[in-house]
Amino acid sequence: MIKQPNMKLIGLFVSISLVALFLMFAYFLKSKFSDNETTVVMYFDESVKGLDVGAPVLFKGVKIGEVSSVRLRANLKTMKFLIPVYAKIYNGKSLITDTTDEKERLNQFISHGLRAQLAINSVITGQLLVELDMFPKSKAVLHEEAGDFYEIPTIASPFAEISKSLQVMPITKIAQDVHNITQTLDKELPPLLKQMNSTLDTVDNILLENKNNTAKMVENVGGAAQAIDSLVGENAASIAAMIESFASAASSMKNLTDYLQMYPNALITGKEY
Repeated sequence: MIKQPNMKLIGLFVSISLVALFLMFAYFLKSKFSDNETTVVMYFDESVKGLDVGAPVLFKGVKIGEVSSVRLRANLKTMKFLIPVYAKIYNGKSLITDTTDEKERLNQFISHGLRAQLAINSVITGQLLVELDMFPKSKAVLHEEAGDFYEIPTIASPFAEISKSLQVMPITKIAQDVHNITQTLDKELPPLLKQMNSTLDTVDNILLENKNNTAKMVENVGGAAQAIDSLVGENAASIAAMIESFASAASSMKNLTDYLQMYPNALITGKEY
């Protein structure tokens, strides 16, 4: 006689197996998506073309997370648009600090200048990434729309600043000014160059005509200099004595002037002893 299997025992075994499998799966999800990741939001008011889900989030060049969602928020009253970018930050894996409290850590970073900005990930494909860095002098702008999500303030990217500057620049006026200057040069430069060439030709002719006279003049100047040197050499002693006499006379004159300043009546009454 064939013994019938114990259905209760089999059912209990299957139930225990399913519960164990469910617990393992729940633990995996918890460790994978809850404990080790924090979702943050960053609001950009510039174009995020090229920023896709899965784009890296870098801090000081180290990947600490990735973009999980890119959305568009519009205010129908003001017609202003904001682009909330959600990202998952890897807790404690790439960024190690002395606290495990994610909110406390993030608040400390933000208070000291943590900001997010867009950066180029690939020049060829035009893909973007989110780069975090410290900008202590920048203002932290936060949004109420963030709700319960941790928000990282943003600043404009370098290429957004360049684009904004180009929009402010009067490109049309600058182009018109350059065009006017070019036309003026086209009209006035050829006659000016022609006049300069004529002046240079005149100078060349004058130099050629006076070449001999110039040489004679230089020769005469050289001869005169030699004569002066010879005269000074022959009369050096006399010249030195004359200079000494002049110095003595000047000293006496100075003494007399000083005395008269002290005794103005000396010229009338004579020197007092």
